[in-house]
Amino acid sequence: MTVEPRAMDEAARLDALAAHLDDLRFDLSADAADGLRQEARATARLLRATVARTADPDAPLLVVVAGGTGAGKSTTVNTLARERVAATGVVRPTTHAPVLVCHPDDADRLAASPLLPHLPRVHGDDGAGGGRRLVLRTTRGLPPGLALVDTPDVDSVETANRRLAEDVLDVADAWLWFVTARTYADEAGARYLRLARDRQVLTGVVVTQVPDRDRAEVVDDVARLLASEHVEVSALLHVPATQVVDEHVGEQDVAPLRTWLAELAADDARAEVRRRALAGLRAAVPQELAPFVAALEAEDAAAERLVLAVDQAYARVPAELATELERGIPLRADVLARWRDLVGGGEAMLRIQTAAARVREMVREMLGTTDGETASPRQVRAEVADTLTETIVRLLERASWDARRRFEADPVGRDLLDHQPALRREDDQRRHRVRAAVDAWGEYVAEQVATVGADRRVQARVWSTALNAVATGAILVVFTVSGGLTGGELGIAALASAGSQALLVRLFGEQNLRNLLADARSDLEQRVGELIDQDRRRYDLVVDASRPDPAAAAAVRAVAGRRT
Repeated sequence: MTVEPRAMDEAARLDALAAHLDDLRFDLSADAADGLRQEARATARLLRATVARTADPDAPLLVVVAGGTGAGKSTTVNTLARERVAATGVVRPTTHAPVLVCHPDDADRLAASPLLPHLPRVHGDDGAGGGRRLVLRTTRGLPPGLALVDTPDVDSVETANRRLAEDVLDVADAWLWFVTARTYADEAGARYLRLARDRQVLTGVVVTQVPDRDRAEVVDDVARLLASEHVEVSALLHVPATQVVDEHVGEQDVAPLRTWLAELAADDARAEVRRRALAGLRAAVPQELAPFVAALEAEDAAAERLVLAVDQAYARVPAELATELERGIPLRADVLARWRDLVGGGEAMLRIQTAAARVREMVREMLGTTDGETASPRQVRAEVADTLTETIVRLLERASWDARRRFEADPVGRDLLDHQPALRREDDQRRHRVRAAVDAWGEYVAEQVATVGADRRVQARVWSTALNAVATGAILVVFTVSGGLTGGELGIAALASAGSQALLVRLFGEQNLRNLLADARSDLEQRVGELIDQDRRRYDLVVDASRPDPAAAAAVRAVAGRRT
């Protein structure tokens, strides 16, 4: 039988969807991430199995024998195979690995099958030992064209066993579901039968350990429960409570089941069963993807929530810095006194000197220079740069702490911090970046002073000897003037700024000075904005790197949104 072009195109789409599922990491799902990743990988395997089966429509039919603990699955498989191929026993769990049983003519084809690629093939054992594997056994007790797969219990106490059973059910052409006369109403089994219904997979139900006196009542009640769940079954069979001899039941006990399987193995029936299974799986894909779409929506919301947390943490920095600058930069008193002598005296200086006496107590603990030192413009600018650097660093540290606090209060944010412990430590490059930006801003102000001074045709003698002083004066006034002198009560820096301002007005004119100071203040704000962006970048990078892959998320959403 050849594969139609339309089926090939659909197979390519399913294969691409499987690859997209593999790309989903669910890094923003906190405690649910591991489970979602496992489910996504399992669904990807399901899609690839669908592709593989589409590509080989003539392959032997895979009938998966599944169900709960102690339902007689392995014993029935041994009986159908007419030899011991699967382990049985009273110790649970007994089956730890799926056992694929087929006619010898089909062995090579099934061994090379791309189904269950994550399970290495092992020949000859009975599935009792540990280790992930697919056991291959051959027998002439089964007809060619049909293979049975005995699976671990779906309600096993061992998680690995349950997942193996689900992996094998995902690649089945038909399900042979086993329940006992005592357990057929259990919710654990009903959940899997609803999955079979949603996937439209051909299903046979076998009720085992049925006492003869209760046979009609039990079988009728099973049929009623199946109907209430809208589960259509191809066969509802029973195996009576009987004695097990050499890990087999009587041949007469499985005769109806053997007949049903033989009918499925016929070429026409096999093709129809496979067509139905594949069509059902394709129709069920949107529903299979629904949990992942919900997780993606939750991750988008988590990412936006964390970005907002960082926004809020850093949003206060500009206003807090502006407040700090309006209060004035707390420079050393003796440095400012010498700066006063450098920029000029007169009546304004006398007022400053008088006011300085009142604030001397405020600065007495500040570090000073030796009596013989002279406060040069560079010294004052360095003092300003040191203080401004400390101020910006302190504000950024506080913002970073606030961002971490907000992350810790969010389950997803806390999980990111656990996986990115560097975010819990301070940025060791912060101070270097801030100082570089402050120094660059000082150079920018000096360049602007030089430009404005050149436009004013300031005397060359003054300019060559006083450029640094003028630039320093402009920097001081930026911190203490907002539409005019702020007043001595705002701090010691304001005292020195009076002389600086008088000097600048004489050199540039009042309007040019206003423009220069506004430009200097604006440039500083821009540089601080860039520092904020750089400081928060490590939080933003972690959140962005944790977002779902855009192409994968779009593909999953697109397929999940289809109605078939």
